[in-house]
Amino acid sequence: MTTVPSGLCTNHLSYRTLAGGVLLACGFMVKPAGWDPRDEARAAYSAVLCLRGSARFTMAGHDHAIAPGSLFQRFAGVRHSLLIAADQPWAECWVHLDARIAAMLADMGLLDPARPVRQPGIDLALVRELWRAVTVLDRATDRDLPAQLVRLQGLLFSLLGTEAQPTDLPDLDVDRACRLLAEDARPDLRLVARELGLGYDAFRRRFKAATGQGPGEYRLRRRLERARAALLTSERTVADIAGDLGYANPFTFTALFRRHVGVPPSVWRARGG
Repeated sequence: MTTVPSGLCTNHLSYRTLAGGVLLACGFMVKPAGWDPRDEARAAYSAVLCLRGSARFTMAGHDHAIAPGSLFQRFAGVRHSLLIAADQPWAECWVHLDARIAAMLADMGLLDPARPVRQPGIDLALVRELWRAVTVLDRATDRDLPAQLVRLQGLLFSLLGTEAQPTDLPDLDVDRACRLLAEDARPDLRLVARELGLGYDAFRRRFKAATGQGPGEYRLRRRLERARAALLTSERTVADIAGDLGYANPFTFTALFRRHVGVPPSVWRARGG
Protein backbone atom coordinates (compact mmCIF):
# COMPACT_ATOMS: atom_id res chain seq x y z
CA MET A 1 0.00 0.00 0.00
CA THR A 2 1.28 3.47 -0.89
CA THR A 3 2.23 5.52 2.17
CA VAL A 4 1.30 9.19 1.87
CA PRO A 5 3.95 11.58 3.26
CA SER A 6 2.93 13.55 6.33
CA GLY A 7 3.48 16.77 4.40
CA LEU A 8 0.47 15.92 2.24
CA CYS A 9 -1.72 15.01 5.23
CA THR A 10 -2.50 18.50 6.46
CA ASN A 11 -4.90 21.36 5.79
CA HIS A 12 -4.26 23.07 2.45
CA LEU A 13 -7.33 24.30 0.55
CA SER A 14 -8.72 27.00 -1.68
CA TYR A 15 -12.28 28.06 -2.58
CA ARG A 16 -12.88 30.44 -5.48
CA THR A 17 -15.91 31.74 -7.37
CA LEU A 18 -16.14 32.58 -11.07
CA ALA A 19 -18.42 35.13 -12.65
CA GLY A 20 -22.04 34.05 -12.27
CA GLY A 21 -21.38 32.45 -8.90
CA VAL A 22 -19.79 29.26 -10.31
CA LEU A 23 -17.88 27.64 -7.46
CA LEU A 24 -14.62 25.70 -7.79
CA ALA A 25 -12.37 24.46 -5.03
CA CYS A 26 -9.78 21.84 -4.17
CA GLY A 27 -7.91 20.95 -1.05
CA PHE A 28 -6.39 18.66 1.52
CA MET A 29 -7.86 18.23 5.00
CA VAL A 30 -7.41 16.29 8.21
CA LYS A 31 -10.59 15.60 10.20
CA PRO A 32 -11.58 14.09 13.53
CA ALA A 33 -14.34 11.50 13.84
CA GLY A 34 -17.78 13.11 13.72
CA TRP A 35 -16.64 16.02 11.55
CA ASP A 36 -18.97 15.37 8.60
CA PRO A 37 -22.71 15.81 9.18
CA ARG A 38 -24.89 12.73 8.75
CA ASP A 39 -27.69 12.33 6.23
CA GLU A 40 -27.19 15.66 4.51
CA ALA A 41 -27.53 16.87 0.91
CA ARG A 42 -24.99 19.38 -0.33
CA ALA A 43 -25.41 22.06 -2.96
CA ALA A 44 -22.30 21.17 -4.98
CA TYR A 45 -20.37 18.14 -6.25
CA SER A 46 -17.17 16.83 -4.72
CA ALA A 47 -14.84 13.87 -5.26
CA VAL A 48 -12.88 12.89 -2.16
CA LEU A 49 -9.83 10.60 -2.08
CA CYS A 50 -9.02 9.01 1.27
CA LEU A 51 -5.32 9.33 2.08
CA ARG A 52 -5.36 7.99 5.66
CA GLY A 53 -7.90 6.43 7.99
CA SER A 54 -11.15 4.56 7.40
CA ALA A 55 -14.85 5.41 7.25
CA ARG A 56 -18.28 4.27 6.14
CA PHE A 57 -19.92 6.22 3.32
CA THR A 58 -23.66 5.86 2.79
CA MET A 59 -25.55 7.26 -0.19
CA ALA A 60 -28.87 6.32 -1.82
CA GLY A 61 -29.32 3.46 0.64
CA HIS A 62 -25.95 1.83 -0.13
CA ASP A 63 -23.17 1.51 2.43
CA HIS A 64 -19.49 1.54 1.36
CA ALA A 65 -16.26 0.87 3.26
CA ILE A 66 -13.72 3.65 2.73
CA ALA A 67 -9.97 3.12 3.20
CA PRO A 68 -6.81 4.77 1.85
CA GLY A 69 -7.12 4.76 -1.93
CA SER A 70 -10.92 4.85 -1.92
CA LEU A 71 -12.59 7.72 -3.73
CA PHE A 72 -16.17 8.71 -2.93
CA GLN A 73 -18.34 11.30 -4.65
CA ARG A 74 -20.96 13.59 -3.17
CA PHE A 75 -23.54 14.54 -5.80
CA ALA A 76 -25.52 17.74 -5.40
CA GLY A 77 -28.92 17.24 -3.81
CA VAL A 78 -28.30 13.59 -2.88
CA ARG A 79 -28.36 12.79 0.85
CA HIS A 80 -25.34 10.98 2.23
CA SER A 81 -23.37 10.27 5.42
CA LEU A 82 -19.68 9.86 6.16
CA LEU A 83 -18.78 8.15 9.44
CA ILE A 84 -15.05 8.49 10.12
CA ALA A 85 -13.55 5.83 12.39
CA ALA A 86 -12.30 7.29 15.67
CA ASP A 87 -9.37 4.89 16.18
CA GLN A 88 -7.06 6.26 13.46
CA PRO A 89 -6.21 9.66 11.92
CA TRP A 90 -8.11 10.70 8.80
CA ALA A 91 -6.69 12.68 5.87
CA GLU A 92 -8.24 13.40 2.48
CA CYS A 93 -7.84 15.41 -0.69
CA TRP A 94 -10.68 16.55 -2.89
CA VAL A 95 -11.96 18.43 -5.91
CA HIS A 96 -15.12 20.50 -5.49
CA LEU A 97 -17.20 21.69 -8.47
CA ASP A 98 -20.33 23.77 -8.85
CA ALA A 99 -23.51 21.69 -9.26
CA ARG A 100 -24.10 23.17 -12.73
CA ILE A 101 -20.69 22.03 -13.95
CA ALA A 102 -21.14 18.57 -12.43
CA ALA A 103 -24.60 18.20 -14.02
CA MET A 104 -23.13 19.04 -17.42
CA LEU A 105 -20.35 16.47 -16.95
CA ALA A 106 -22.89 13.86 -15.86
CA ASP A 107 -25.00 14.58 -18.98
CA MET A 108 -21.87 13.94 -21.04
CA GLY A 109 -21.38 10.61 -19.29
CA LEU A 110 -18.17 11.73 -17.56
CA LEU A 111 -19.64 11.46 -14.05
CA ASP A 112 -21.77 8.50 -12.99
CA PRO A 113 -24.05 8.97 -9.94
CA ALA A 114 -24.68 5.21 -10.00
CA ARG A 115 -21.01 4.65 -9.05
CA PRO A 116 -20.36 7.05 -6.18
CA VAL A 117 -17.42 5.03 -4.80
CA ARG A 118 -14.34 3.84 -6.69
CA GLN A 119 -11.07 2.24 -5.72
CA PRO A 120 -8.35 3.95 -7.78
CA GLY A 121 -5.64 3.63 -5.14
CA ILE A 122 -3.17 6.41 -4.38
CA ASP A 123 -1.02 7.80 -7.18
CA LEU A 124 1.44 10.04 -5.33
CA ALA A 125 2.37 11.95 -8.49
CA LEU A 126 -1.27 12.79 -9.04
CA VAL A 127 -1.79 13.71 -5.38
CA ARG A 128 1.20 16.05 -5.53
CA GLU A 129 -0.18 17.60 -8.72
CA LEU A 130 -3.44 18.30 -6.88
CA TRP A 131 -1.44 19.89 -4.04
CA ARG A 132 0.19 22.23 -6.56
CA ALA A 133 -3.23 22.98 -8.06
CA VAL A 134 -4.46 24.19 -4.65
CA THR A 135 -1.58 26.65 -4.44
CA VAL A 136 -2.10 27.89 -8.00
CA LEU A 137 -5.87 28.26 -7.52
CA ASP A 138 -5.37 30.25 -4.33
CA ARG A 139 -3.01 32.68 -6.08
CA ALA A 140 -4.86 32.90 -9.41
CA THR A 141 -6.33 36.18 -10.58
CA ASP A 142 -10.03 36.30 -11.44
CA ARG A 143 -9.04 36.34 -15.10
CA ASP A 144 -7.18 33.05 -14.68
CA LEU A 145 -10.01 31.20 -12.94
CA PRO A 146 -11.60 29.70 -16.09
CA ALA A 147 -8.27 28.03 -16.90
CA GLN A 148 -8.09 26.70 -13.34
CA LEU A 149 -11.59 25.25 -13.72
CA VAL A 150 -10.38 23.31 -16.77
CA ARG A 151 -7.30 22.16 -14.84
CA LEU A 152 -9.40 20.91 -11.92
CA GLN A 153 -11.69 18.98 -14.25
CA GLY A 154 -8.64 17.31 -15.78
CA LEU A 155 -7.38 16.32 -12.32
CA LEU A 156 -10.82 15.03 -11.42
CA PHE A 157 -10.95 12.80 -14.51
CA SER A 158 -7.47 11.55 -13.68
CA LEU A 159 -8.61 10.59 -10.19
CA LEU A 160 -11.70 8.86 -11.54
CA GLY A 161 -9.85 7.24 -14.43
CA THR A 162 -7.08 5.51 -12.50
CA GLU A 163 -9.26 2.67 -11.21
CA ALA A 164 -8.04 -0.79 -12.17
CA GLN A 165 -9.42 -1.84 -15.55
CA PRO A 166 -10.88 -5.26 -16.42
CA THR A 167 -8.59 -7.80 -18.07
CA ASP A 168 -10.51 -7.75 -21.37
CA LEU A 169 -9.15 -4.34 -22.37
CA PRO A 170 -9.61 -3.13 -25.94
CA ASP A 171 -6.65 -3.26 -28.30
CA LEU A 172 -4.66 -0.06 -28.62
CA ASP A 173 -5.41 1.96 -31.76
CA VAL A 174 -1.84 3.11 -32.31
CA ASP A 175 -2.65 5.55 -35.13
CA ARG A 176 -5.34 7.25 -33.05
CA ALA A 177 -3.06 7.30 -30.00
CA CYS A 178 -0.35 9.03 -32.04
CA ARG A 179 -2.82 11.61 -33.33
CA LEU A 180 -4.08 12.36 -29.83
CA LEU A 181 -0.59 12.67 -28.42
CA ALA A 182 0.45 14.98 -31.25
CA GLU A 183 -2.65 17.18 -31.23
CA ASP A 184 -4.12 17.10 -27.70
CA ALA A 185 -2.77 19.95 -25.55
CA ARG A 186 -4.14 18.55 -22.26
CA PRO A 187 -1.23 18.06 -19.85
CA ASP A 188 -2.32 14.77 -18.28
CA LEU A 189 -1.60 11.63 -20.31
CA ARG A 190 -4.19 9.78 -18.26
CA LEU A 191 -6.88 11.72 -20.11
CA VAL A 192 -5.52 10.45 -23.43
CA ALA A 193 -5.51 6.89 -22.06
CA ARG A 194 -9.09 7.34 -20.86
CA GLU A 195 -10.20 8.52 -24.31
CA LEU A 196 -8.66 5.37 -25.77
CA GLY A 197 -10.56 3.22 -23.27
CA LEU A 198 -7.46 2.12 -21.36
CA GLY A 199 -5.95 2.60 -17.93
CA TYR A 200 -2.76 4.65 -18.01
CA ASP A 201 -0.39 1.77 -17.18
CA ALA A 202 -1.87 -0.46 -19.90
CA PHE A 203 -1.78 2.43 -22.39
CA ARG A 204 1.86 3.20 -21.59
CA ARG A 205 2.96 -0.44 -21.91
CA ARG A 206 1.10 -1.08 -25.16
CA PHE A 207 2.18 2.20 -26.75
CA LYS A 208 5.85 1.58 -25.95
CA ALA A 209 5.63 -2.00 -27.23
CA ALA A 210 4.15 -0.73 -30.51
CA THR A 211 6.37 2.31 -31.10
CA GLY A 212 9.53 1.74 -29.09
CA GLN A 213 9.02 4.88 -26.99
CA GLY A 214 6.76 5.91 -24.16
CA PRO A 215 3.76 8.18 -24.81
CA GLY A 216 5.36 11.07 -22.92
CA GLU A 217 8.54 10.86 -24.99
CA TYR A 218 6.57 10.55 -28.23
CA ARG A 219 4.43 13.59 -27.41
CA LEU A 220 7.46 15.67 -26.48
CA ARG A 221 9.17 14.81 -29.77
CA ARG A 222 6.09 15.73 -31.79
CA ARG A 223 5.65 18.97 -29.88
CA LEU A 224 9.26 19.93 -30.56
CA GLU A 225 8.76 19.14 -34.27
CA ARG A 226 5.73 21.44 -34.36
CA ALA A 227 7.59 24.11 -32.40
CA ARG A 228 10.54 24.10 -34.81
CA ALA A 229 8.20 24.38 -37.78
CA ALA A 230 6.22 27.22 -36.19
CA LEU A 231 9.37 29.14 -35.32
CA LEU A 232 10.61 28.98 -38.91
CA THR A 233 7.32 29.53 -40.75
CA SER A 234 5.53 32.14 -38.62
CA GLU A 235 6.20 35.33 -36.69
CA ARG A 236 4.27 34.20 -33.62
CA THR A 237 5.87 34.80 -30.25
CA VAL A 238 7.52 31.98 -28.33
CA ALA A 239 4.86 32.35 -25.63
CA ASP A 240 2.05 31.92 -28.17
CA ILE A 241 3.68 28.84 -29.68
CA ALA A 242 4.22 27.38 -26.21
CA GLY A 243 0.54 27.95 -25.35
CA ASP A 244 -0.63 26.23 -28.53
CA LEU A 245 1.47 23.20 -27.59
CA GLY A 246 -0.03 22.95 -24.11
CA TYR A 247 2.63 24.76 -22.07
CA ALA A 248 1.03 27.36 -19.81
CA ASN A 249 4.48 28.62 -18.84
CA PRO A 250 6.70 29.68 -21.79
CA PHE A 251 9.79 29.36 -19.57
CA THR A 252 9.09 25.65 -19.12
CA PHE A 253 8.76 25.29 -22.89
CA THR A 254 11.99 27.23 -23.50
CA ALA A 255 13.90 25.07 -21.02
CA LEU A 256 12.65 21.86 -22.67
CA PHE A 257 13.42 23.18 -26.14
CA ARG A 258 16.95 24.14 -25.15
CA ARG A 259 17.55 20.79 -23.42
CA HIS A 260 16.51 18.73 -26.43
CA VAL A 261 17.44 20.98 -29.35
CA GLY A 262 20.57 22.53 -27.88
CA VAL A 263 19.63 26.22 -28.20
CA PRO A 264 16.70 28.40 -27.03
CA PRO A 265 13.74 28.87 -29.43
CA SER A 266 14.76 32.48 -30.20
CA VAL A 267 18.23 31.36 -31.28
CA TRP A 268 16.79 28.52 -33.37
CA ARG A 269 14.57 31.03 -35.17
CA ALA A 270 17.38 33.56 -35.67
CA ARG A 271 19.66 30.90 -37.18
CA GLY A 272 16.95 29.68 -39.51
CA GLY A 273 17.00 26.21 -37.97
